[in-house]
Amino acid sequence: MVTLGADDTKLFLRTMDSIPTDFFSVHVKKLCLSVSVSAKNAKRILSTCTGVTDLAFWVDYLGTYPRHSIVPLLSPLPLRRLSIELKHFLSLFTGAEPDHGWCETLTHLDIIFWTHELSPAIPHLEKLSSLTHLALRLRHSQAQEASLLAIVSARQSLKVLAIYDESDNPEDITWPADPRVVYLPYPPNVIQEWETQAMQSSDCSWSRAEDLVRKRTAESITFFLR
Repeated sequence: MVTLGADDTKLFLRTMDSIPTDFFSVHVKKLCLSVSVSAKNAKRILSTCTGVTDLAFWVDYLGTYPRHSIVPLLSPLPLRRLSIELKHFLSLFTGAEPDHGWCETLTHLDIIFWTHELSPAIPHLEKLSSLTHLALRLRHSQAQEASLLAIVSARQSLKVLAIYDESDNPEDITWPADPRVVYLPYPPNVIQEWETQAMQSSDCSWSRAEDLVRKRTAESITFFLR
């Protein structure tokens, strides 16, 4: 697992220069490129760490290279989990139909919103045949019910739709329309939280979301049987 920010990217690049490339393609499986990693460095790192299965791509690549594509960087990766900003996610499906091998292997998708959205739309979910977990990091935005219904309807394989919310006690929020939709508190340290989920700890956000879904489902069944 490799997590990179402003202070350690230069050191990691120096290490890449001193070790055979195959080492990184074989051993780096979980990679977090935080917002402080430059687009140029992100391109070089992803071109070397080609075996990544769990990726946090929080780099403003399109803001730096608006006419470039991130498809050549992300498409070849054998991804199972991906955390990415919405506009960058959408750019993966523009133009000619891309041949992402991970469309069949991706199980966890974490969408980050850098803009205020009341009616989030996540197209292309139908192309992710193995997707079971989806998270929306809306921060201060309150998603409308019609938008959430469209999202859960687009991918029937979904087991969890987690909404990160900065209000008080978001885990107490219930959504009667579908028990798969649950709310979680926005983490104070997103990098630390990503590392926890990368290690698949029982205390990670995905595990808490799954627990809430089980609780909501049980409550729905109990209510129906009354």
